[in-house]
Amino acid sequence: MFKKLYLYITFLLVTSIYAQNKDEVLLTIEDKKVYTSEFIRIYEKNKDIVVEKEQKEFEDYFTLFVDFKLKLKQAKDLQLDTIKNYQDELIKYRDQLVEPYLQNSDAIEVLAKEAYERTITEVNASHILVRIKPNALPVDTLIAYNKISEARKKAMDGISFDKVANEYSEDPSVKMNDGNLGYFSAFNMVYPFENAAYNTEIGEVSNIFRTQFGYHFLKVNDKRKSKGEIEVSHIMVKQDANDTTFAKTKIFDIYNKLEQGDDFSKIAQEHSDDESSSKNGGKLPKFGSGKMIKEFDIVAFGLDKEGDFSEPFETKYGWHILKLEKKHPVKSYSELHESIESKIKNGNRAKFVEKDLALKLSKNYKIIENKGLLSAYYLSDLNKMKSDEILLSIEENKYTSNDFYNYFSKNNKTTVEEIYLDFKNNNIIDYYKEHLEETNSDFSIIYQEYKDGLLLFDLLQKNIWEKSEKDSIGLNDYFNANKNKYIWKTRGELTIASCTNLNKAEIVKKYLEEGKNTDEIKGLVNEGATIHVLFSSGSLEEGSTKLPNNYKFTLGVSKIYNENKNQFTILRVDKIIIPENKKLNETKGEVINDYQKYLEEQWVEQLRDTYKVKINKKEYKKLKKQFDLN
Repeated sequence: MFKKLYLYITFLLVTSIYAQNKDEVLLTIEDKKVYTSEFIRIYEKNKDIVVEKEQKEFEDYFTLFVDFKLKLKQAKDLQLDTIKNYQDELIKYRDQLVEPYLQNSDAIEVLAKEAYERTITEVNASHILVRIKPNALPVDTLIAYNKISEARKKAMDGISFDKVANEYSEDPSVKMNDGNLGYFSAFNMVYPFENAAYNTEIGEVSNIFRTQFGYHFLKVNDKRKSKGEIEVSHIMVKQDANDTTFAKTKIFDIYNKLEQGDDFSKIAQEHSDDESSSKNGGKLPKFGSGKMIKEFDIVAFGLDKEGDFSEPFETKYGWHILKLEKKHPVKSYSELHESIESKIKNGNRAKFVEKDLALKLSKNYKIIENKGLLSAYYLSDLNKMKSDEILLSIEENKYTSNDFYNYFSKNNKTTVEEIYLDFKNNNIIDYYKEHLEETNSDFSIIYQEYKDGLLLFDLLQKNIWEKSEKDSIGLNDYFNANKNKYIWKTRGELTIASCTNLNKAEIVKKYLEEGKNTDEIKGLVNEGATIHVLFSSGSLEEGSTKLPNNYKFTLGVSKIYNENKNQFTILRVDKIIIPENKKLNETKGEVINDYQKYLEEQWVEQLRDTYKVKINKKEYKKLKKQFDLN
């Protein structure tokens, strides 16, 4: 759904902001004026997305723009902007849009350089955790701190860390790993944990530190140069619920074929059950350490040379074989800078950036603090915070003692002073965010665009997307009226045999011609652990990547195809299905997509009949000329 929203936001515009006195009116919809500057701005913003990619002419783009304005007009006439769901979603979107405007470039740069230094070094650490609830009472906090202190003393006195971890740690994973977290680098752990790990020497035990999970300390076991990222190809055989030995047997047959020199890509294409990668010969996108499940990660990074493939191994998803395609060492700081900045802004480091930002913003606002009231909190019963007395003022906003108490109750910091500082900083930043439209025109423009986009999204949801999915009668009528658009290509029900060498392929071809089944042929051709032939069966369309290039279906046994080194393929076609119309359930997704386009075309025609659109022909011609010159 978000992709649909994005596509419609492409054609958004803010009328009120860009209706300057010098602008010419480009068009009017009923009594609403639309100015030339609106069109120019949205065109310049999106020309690379829409014009170059789809090669649209000026008339097409202008039509899209007018259609958008018509849809938005109807949405506002229907008062969709007053609906609670719309208002709630708008709040969420605004929170997301504010984030880029909370940038603090100096603080981010310091953290970025630190993160890069940690990216090129991986740490192996063991840790012990004693949990504390965020709203723990002081007495519970003290109990937890005493427990973690006792554990650290034992670790410092020479008792093995894994023994201490099993006795004291409240991390559930300790039962499986004795507290050892394996190797990690920047951004893999919460920031305070990462700091402790990188600031502790190999073999040393850190000081006690606190995170949102509780109290920790850790021991650094090793530090090493990062292995960077790798690319691998992948063959997977899923487990068969009805045959527990099937997957293992087939993966080892495949492994033996690979050992004999069969092409990894071809076998992955024909036999891998990972549909997302099999069509690409098993190739997966590159990934770094810790990004895959543990078993997969260990095997992948254990491969040494490009072209090496692993022995079969099992995970919860099935049986696998991996082939190392390429290693990617860690990139330079300049190359990684953008992605590191993004992680800082969207991760738990953002809290440290915000503190620095709040300090800078505080210089722009009139801030009054009730120091006497604060001193009383630091020294007395915290329940006395519950009052309506003003504790903090930021410009016209007032925050009571009770506001602070509610914040304090939900916070997991250790001291009143620390919690109050967070309370103050958060409210300074909140004030800045609440008044951002008044101080930043760029934000005001983008926020208005999102408001209009979300409004239009709701209308499209109602008029197009929901109707196309729920109106089964309308969908069926559309399908019946357009059946000739949905036709199967020629298909074949067939068996594909893959062989290692030509001699074995000729024997398999002979057996196929004699009518032997695949199990009989495997028994006659394969020699124990030496696998000479693999079979796959099913129905395929002409042009499938699993078929030899330019292959046309012919009943019976084919010739031997040799499109890859040491890869010989024979096909036995048992049935040819001529091109025929698809049934609705066989192509429903495509039909729904076409039906949506049809519904939108009908809707736009109705809008043009409902609303009067008047175009300033002089301005239109001027714009077209400018468009054509560009």
